[in-house]
Amino acid sequence: MRFCLDVVDLLQLQEVWSRRPIVTAFTRLEPRPSRFTALYGFTYDDLAPRLYRLKHSSLWQSQSARLHLDPARVALGDFNDDCLSEMYPEAESGAAQRQWLFRSAYNRFIVADFRQSLDLTLTALAALALSRDLPPGECLGADSLPLAGMPDWIPASITDEIRGLDDRYDPAQPGAPATYVVGEEFWPLLIKAAPEEVDAAVDRAGAGDGVAVRQTLQTLVNLAQTWYRSPSVVGLCYQTAQ
Repeated sequence: MRFCLDVVDLLQLQEVWSRRPIVTAFTRLEPRPSRFTALYGFTYDDLAPRLYRLKHSSLWQSQSARLHLDPARVALGDFNDDCLSEMYPEAESGAAQRQWLFRSAYNRFIVADFRQSLDLTLTALAALALSRDLPPGECLGADSLPLAGMPDWIPASITDEIRGLDDRYDPAQPGAPATYVVGEEFWPLLIKAAPEEVDAAVDRAGAGDGVAVRQTLQTLVNLAQTWYRSPSVVGLCYQTAQ
């Protein structure tokens, strides 16, 4: 498993996903840089014929409440799976396309990110907490993962999509592990770490893992500083298979 920690602007993401018409969303998303490659491009030239096909489809026409509604004025997140299947017939499913579109949008609002082996990350975080002589449970949970913060930081309109970033999430099992907001109690572990405390953590890891632990902690410290300097963002923690 890979441990993922993102500093992301959820409010801007919610704005383009849940509030703005799809045409406006695409217009805003297309020019935004992404930290990852091989993502959906959000070009209007690709969107326009898909909207035309949906508007004139029997699916759209059969939904009497939407008969006089132009799909171009519907928010990206409001298209159901059937509509997405109509718009993207080449997709595996409407649900899969929804998550692909959301991930592509989400990645455009990541300010800083961390991707690393789960085991190495847990080793590095636990070693740093010990070197700083922090009591158990002050910044890390019993599993050495960052403590969870208030879930209210995740807007309700994108809750399922955010949870779906985590490979462990199963919508059929309420309360299953999934993406969560990192608690503010976690960040001082990194922000306040002195160089000698990082050195002590590396020593605890041993010669075999020392270099990797140092690189891991340095990357996490830099990410924490980004979070600290950006009051409009939140930290999100999740796990993926790759």
